[in-house]
Amino acid sequence: MIATMYKFVSIFKTNVQTLTDKIHILEGLQSLKTPLIVSLDLEDEDRVLRVESNEHVVPQIVSKVDEYNFKCEELDSFLMGIPLRTMSLS
Repeated sequence: MIATMYKFVSIFKTNVQTLTDKIHILEGLQSLKTPLIVSLDLEDEDRVLRVESNEHVVPQIVSKVDEYNFKCEELDSFLMGIPLRTMSLS
């Protein structure tokens, strides 16, 4: 039997500027209890942080980035490619 894996992808706007800060934040995010795939694009004007996980982890991501005194605003989240704002998770 093959288990269905739900893949969440969340996109955030940040104000991270330096490579050193990027490394600290990415390491901090990896310390969360759920497995994540993360990237942070310093070349993009929105300094986009992209997070993939098997759970909806937006509050944890925002909180962790805030611990480093950076701003982190969710732009959108997707479940299996479908924007969460268009579906109900009840």
